[in-house]
Amino acid sequence: MNSIAAYFWWIWSVITFVPRWAWSKLLKKQPTLYCANQVDEFPDSLKPLTVYLAGERGNLWAAAMLCPCGCGEKIELNLLEQVRPCWSAEQHSDRSITLMPSVWRQKGCKSHFFVRHGQIDWC
Repeated sequence: MNSIAAYFWWIWSVITFVPRWAWSKLLKKQPTLYCANQVDEFPDSLKPLTVYLAGERGNLWAAAMLCPCGCGEKIELNLLEQVRPCWSAEQHSDRSITLMPSVWRQKGCKSHFFVRHGQIDWC
């Protein structure tokens, strides 16, 4: 009887300590794609699953998106090569996007992830 209780305690501890993003990998959910949306200026409220690319005439200077962990925070990334830190954005033919290097939030939820072909790869 004691070993059964220990087994259920172990199951409960695993369930309560596994982050949300790990559950999606465990359950093998169909991935949702982040799409690029080129704008002159960032909108006041960002839509989920969208990476906004700000710039004019093909000269992009910034990217913005909602944090994929679900905390709702806005992430803004510099795309200008002369300013550090700097990211690059590659738009694909299916409107999906790749951002390089990884995004690592130092404050708030501290999420660390890559955006590759519209999919979030957690670090």
